[in-house]
Amino acid sequence: MEQRQPTEPNQPRTNPAGGPKPDTKPADAQAQPATEQRSSNQSRQNRQDVPYQNNRNGGNAGGNTSPNRPERSFKAMPNQNQRDNRQQNNGQRPNEARQREDDQRQKNQRDNRQQQNGQRPNEARQREEPREPRPDRDRNSTNNRPSARETMQNDAFGRDFGNSAVQPTEHVGREDRLVIGISLGDYNGIGPEVILKALQYNRLQKICTPVIYGSMRILNRYRNLLNLKDWNLNGAQTIGQISHKLTNVITCWPDQNHEIQPGHVTPEAGQAALACLQRAVDDLKNGKLDALVTAPINKYNIQSEEFKFPGHTEYLAQQFDVQDNLMFMVSETLRIGVVTGHIPLGRVRQNVTRERIAQKLHMMMQSLKQDFGIDRPKIAVLGLNPHAGEEGLLGNEEQDIVKPLVAEFVNKGELVFGPYPADGFFGTRAYKKFDAVLAMYHDQGLIPFKAIAFEEGVNFTAGMPAVRTSPDHGTAYDIAGKDLADETSMLQAIYTAIDVARNRKEFLELEAGALK
Repeated sequence: MEQRQPTEPNQPRTNPAGGPKPDTKPADAQAQPATEQRSSNQSRQNRQDVPYQNNRNGGNAGGNTSPNRPERSFKAMPNQNQRDNRQQNNGQRPNEARQREDDQRQKNQRDNRQQQNGQRPNEARQREEPREPRPDRDRNSTNNRPSARETMQNDAFGRDFGNSAVQPTEHVGREDRLVIGISLGDYNGIGPEVILKALQYNRLQKICTPVIYGSMRILNRYRNLLNLKDWNLNGAQTIGQISHKLTNVITCWPDQNHEIQPGHVTPEAGQAALACLQRAVDDLKNGKLDALVTAPINKYNIQSEEFKFPGHTEYLAQQFDVQDNLMFMVSETLRIGVVTGHIPLGRVRQNVTRERIAQKLHMMMQSLKQDFGIDRPKIAVLGLNPHAGEEGLLGNEEQDIVKPLVAEFVNKGELVFGPYPADGFFGTRAYKKFDAVLAMYHDQGLIPFKAIAFEEGVNFTAGMPAVRTSPDHGTAYDIAGKDLADETSMLQAIYTAIDVARNRKEFLELEAGALK
């Protein structure tokens, strides 16, 4: 058998006789492709196709490296008019027309199902109830009362933010000033840093009296570490010794030999966090505080015989003898509550019941009315399963539980809508059309909330007799003590606590007056 000789790189392949290999392709295949004239409705005419260019691995710009292979070209895709014309000539309806008809048919089917269930179609209800504040729904829209944040921006800082509805206000009198307690949390996390940054220069004194439940020694260590020395703190032993002119610190544990170890989990920090929380809750229960803001704790090192709870919320519920409450994440753009809170994912389904969803909806409505001044709240309910169950293909909870419950609320005149698929709901920013959203479980609600409003988000516990808020972040050990923590969420938690306390007081006064 004759041995085949290797060919040189970039040389034409030879036949056994040594000559060039004959090209077996027809002659017309070797010719340059003819130019294609485009139709008259296109912007350019007599445009030639652009040859395929291969510049990879040293190829020439005009085409392939082999000189005997014809250059390839990509023909321009026909535009929509050309495709429609061909389909019409073949007796077919254009794609876009068929798609519009299919969409309209699906919409009509949805509307018919909703009408059969005693509901108004979604689009009609949304047109009737826009998201923008209205005097008949939002109590605060009629009195033009500035929020705590707006008061700070226009009064304490002396700035004009262009909001004509917000006028500079006089300083709040001592007898009307709210007393806001702030528990220190884990002092090895970012709690002390965000508290000090939020309260520096005593600027919040314009609208409230802050009381930190912690340790003057620990806070002074962080003031030195973060170079926040140019303002004074007032040390006090009890709530009766606080000053309404300064930021106050109540020392909550006797052992002052604790050393800060930013970024480290220590049992001493957990014990101190519990002591601060207990002292603050005692004053809150006794009416000495108007609201409580809790800095982040470590849920592991705080565990003890006195604290066997997964977080602040459950501890406060036990202290105030409340059977149930609502974890309500709030910001200026989004409010999300959850049906199931701090429980394992494997137990979510058994806790998503008709009674539990109804109870959370009632709590959310009541909170929106009394705590946020919205007289007719509009609420969206998310589905439990992917794509809200896809009409039963991916789960029956929406068909069996959520939809009948939503219809029941609608029949009572409440503005409740759903169930919505969570991914599309947040992906299309549909949450902007609602006053609040009820998610089925923790991560379904908190992941989009923190993605949208992490820096300004606030965790508010609804359904409690006392007002409690907290920033929406944790201890963040990785940046503790490095002057990297952002205090925005802590500031928002304080602002929200002030606004909720004011709104609730006004609501209860109006309700009491209506009963006379």
